[in-house]
Amino acid sequence: MKLSLPAYSNSLDVTTLLEETDITRQMDSGVSGFTARFEDCCWRSYSSELRAGITLSVIEASFDKPFYLAAEAQDGSVLRFTFCLSGSLQVRFETLSDELVMASGYSYFSALSGALSLASDFAVQQKLLLVRVDIDPLLFTFLFESYFDSLHSGIVNILTGYRQGYRWQSAKIPLAAHIVLSQLLNCPYQGAIKQLYLEGKVLELLALQVNQFTEEDHSTPHSRHLKPDDIDRIHHAKRILTSDLTEPPSIADLARQVSINDFKLKHGFRQVFGTTVFGYLRQHRMEHAQRLLRSQRMNVSQVSQAVGYSNPSQFSAAFKKMFGITPKLYQQKYTC
Repeated sequence: MKLSLPAYSNSLDVTTLLEETDITRQMDSGVSGFTARFEDCCWRSYSSELRAGITLSVIEASFDKPFYLAAEAQDGSVLRFTFCLSGSLQVRFETLSDELVMASGYSYFSALSGALSLASDFAVQQKLLLVRVDIDPLLFTFLFESYFDSLHSGIVNILTGYRQGYRWQSAKIPLAAHIVLSQLLNCPYQGAIKQLYLEGKVLELLALQVNQFTEEDHSTPHSRHLKPDDIDRIHHAKRILTSDLTEPPSIADLARQVSINDFKLKHGFRQVFGTTVFGYLRQHRMEHAQRLLRSQRMNVSQVSQAVGYSNPSQFSAAFKKMFGITPKLYQQKYTC
């Protein structure tokens, strides 16, 4: 199926376009979101302007057949952070003869200036979840001007008006950003308090991402202290660590299994994966717990046991601390 719409429209524009087609629609309450059910696709999108110049958007979609979306970006400037939490898509920039593949677990910091034609292809049998933050370039300049010298030169050139086109940077979403994203998606508040909570979390998320993209070059020299063989051993240690969530090895046992000393394992793990050994294990356990809860095949106690927690209360506390919602409420959200 092919759908055409303005690339950087707000949801009202998209809703108007859908109303002009013969697609069956189901509108959500409020004017900031909509749900469109096609014959072979379900597309849900909602957005919120948190303050002048910052808009938070969430896109959820599932595809039974190949889906193609064509878009036209009008002449203007947009700065966008995109977080791909599940699924993938391929974006082709027709006027630039270039393409970008967005993959689950990665973030994309992009700048657009000028008119642009693009097309997106979505694979079948996948559930797509994207979180986007659009920020006005002038506001971004005000908030993060001191970081300019460390940003990708192509993005800086667009921000400062020296170049038109589309430039981006990509990076794996770090643990801290994963936590903030989950808190955004599971906001426990309503009304004005919700608006304030989301704005605070989005600013925290932007700070984490700008810090990540600007520190990338500075962190590279430190990683050179690790030899290629050491990096291979640390990746091997990661595979061992996550192979049995119910009885993971101690750091000493893990270091012994991959023939590396404890100190190099702990410091190398932080360099390669951006977190501690057990910080990585905890994140992996919680992400696996999310998948099990969404599958609806286990109750909370069974999921707790499956990811290595003998006490369901401790598991619930750890899950809520990381994602801002209890496992029981999280599972209810995915109940059909």
